[in-house]
Amino acid sequence: MEFNATEMKELNKALEKAFDAMAENVKKVQDTANNALEESRKEGTIHAKTNEELTKLGAAGTKLAGDFKAVQDRMMAVEQEIAKKGAYSGGEETKSIQEMVIESPEYKAAQARGTGAKSMDPVTIGSFHKTQIVNATLNNDQPLVQAQRLAGLIVPAEQRLYIRDLLPQSPTTTNLIEYASEATYTNNARPQGDASPGGVEGEEFAESAMTFTLANAAVVTIGHWIPASRQVLSDASMLQGHIGSRLIYGLKLEEEQEILTGDGTAGTLNGLNNQAAAYNRGVTNDTVLDTLLKALLQVSLSNYEASGFVMNPIDWYAAMLLKDTTNRYLFSDPQSMVQPRVWAKPVVASQTMTAGKFLAGAFNLGAQIWDRQDASLRISENVDDHFIRGMIAILAEERLAFTVYRTAAFCYGNVSHAG
Repeated sequence: MEFNATEMKELNKALEKAFDAMAENVKKVQDTANNALEESRKEGTIHAKTNEELTKLGAAGTKLAGDFKAVQDRMMAVEQEIAKKGAYSGGEETKSIQEMVIESPEYKAAQARGTGAKSMDPVTIGSFHKTQIVNATLNNDQPLVQAQRLAGLIVPAEQRLYIRDLLPQSPTTTNLIEYASEATYTNNARPQGDASPGGVEGEEFAESAMTFTLANAAVVTIGHWIPASRQVLSDASMLQGHIGSRLIYGLKLEEEQEILTGDGTAGTLNGLNNQAAAYNRGVTNDTVLDTLLKALLQVSLSNYEASGFVMNPIDWYAAMLLKDTTNRYLFSDPQSMVQPRVWAKPVVASQTMTAGKFLAGAFNLGAQIWDRQDASLRISENVDDHFIRGMIAILAEERLAFTVYRTAAFCYGNVSHAG
């Protein structure tokens, strides 16, 4: 059977078409897998339709791979036949190595010497090696090898957020929270007529007094945005969801920082550290355990019961490393410690707290979060010249207020009091 250049061109086109079909199927598998991942993340399950689509695409991929291999096998057969014939059509037939040796002068000379010939001169065959076919350098494009692409994106580690969970939370429908609080109280309760020994009926009771103040906390808006092209959001189906989740995380991280460390200036929250009573019971060379116990005492003397501590992880782990003179840990057990606790109170180890500082307090009584608008995403083209450039702005925002009712219920200070 004759093989020519036209047939090789047709086989090349068929191979390219089969490869493109496989690549298109792989893209559909990736997109559907991303949808399945998003459904599982949001709803805890994969829709039956999505699962059915993945099954169909898998079967299609198997068939396409078989078609691709069939074309490859056909092309290999043609190439081998061409190598034997020496050209695509009408060319001089290529001799085998055996034929080249038999027809060579060296072989014929050896034959002429008869059976006594012990050796023959080497025969020059010439180069019959083709260009080596190897994979491309690592990390470079490899046109004949299909890479395995993992679904989704690898997300950087995110700081764990704890502070909101320590505090009571309520919704609000306004932009200002007002609350009246008792400012002073003079208690003059005593027995009737205590000026006279034994008491005298009919005399005036002592008069007590109290005053009140009206305080308020404004609702603050926290937000940020990121631009993206319509094309990339359309082409990379998982990107919009990834951007949204990262923007929401950024809101929550800033919210935690505001609740704990906000300075109360215009447009910001007045945080716990800024309003808490200053720790005032430290003495030189107190250990971290001494400081935390005395902080509980300070809160208790203000007639509140502290519900926990907030510390930087560096300080908390330093506390757990404390040992006695026999090298035993003072209060942490490497084998059985489950929840971080000290002096029977839970410890929240948050990187939002400045290293070297701590906060103790009655979180369940002393403060409250007011949610005006939950974290939400909005998309718009009406930013500068975004519309004519095919750009979209993705905005994340939330609104909340924060009230600290009882500043004496919290105690903030330095962990160490070294000499």
